[in-house]
Amino acid sequence: PIALLIIAGGLGQPVLLEILRWARTRGTSEGRPGGLGLHARVVLWSSLVLVAGGAVLLWLTGMTPMEGSLEACTAGALFQSVTARTAGFNSVDIGALPLASALLLCVLMFIGGSPGSCAGGIKTTTAVLWMAQFTARLRGRKWPTILGRHIPGELVRRASSLVGLALLWNVVGVLLLAVTEADGAVSLRDLLFEQISAFGTVGLSTGLTPLLSVPGRLWIILTMFVGRVGPLTLAVWAFEHRSPGVKLPEGRVMIG
Repeated sequence: PIALLIIAGGLGQPVLLEILRWARTRGTSEGRPGGLGLHARVVLWSSLVLVAGGAVLLWLTGMTPMEGSLEACTAGALFQSVTARTAGFNSVDIGALPLASALLLCVLMFIGGSPGSCAGGIKTTTAVLWMAQFTARLRGRKWPTILGRHIPGELVRRASSLVGLALLWNVVGVLLLAVTEADGAVSLRDLLFEQISAFGTVGLSTGLTPLLSVPGRLWIILTMFVGRVGPLTLAVWAFEHRSPGVKLPEGRVMIG
């Protein structure tokens, strides 16, 4: 029941309402001809992939002891895959996790839940849009598509900006924590996990939280606030969009 509540809280209220509306009107003249909308389908599919894929990878990377029963190992990996994206409950000792499992949890916490939900992170739809754009560029396509639908360029640009700002914030955060916590014997693994957990408003910790200095705790507080409000929201508020009066000459540089 705890895992199901976490999943429901991470889907977002718009998706839950659409699912209820679809279930209530299914088979009637009021039912939507195409079933669920694109947003709901993207949220459901991405959530399923993250939960199932995260559980399999956590199991393979040794999060649960291999000598335990198959049922216990599977249940432990599945529960931790679900809770890492929003709730922050843990059924295992996070500080004793293998490095690969801890890194995988960081990825799940960074993505988080879906828009309009109780979760933090960059959100599942943002990650899907970024991946769709990346795949389209690799295949030489001009426009990304998701589930047979074309995605507007402005929406893709906003998703890319959000991913970039989130990565920049967390890189700076790890650097600041490395400076503020330089007096203690703190590993980079613990600093990264603490930073990503705060940004995703998850609450998991390897045990570093009570050992943080005052500046470190203040940064974690600010990171939790930014992770809850959203880095793109703060960026739009801080930097007012102004159309340039002139267009500068075009220039080209080499990449790669």
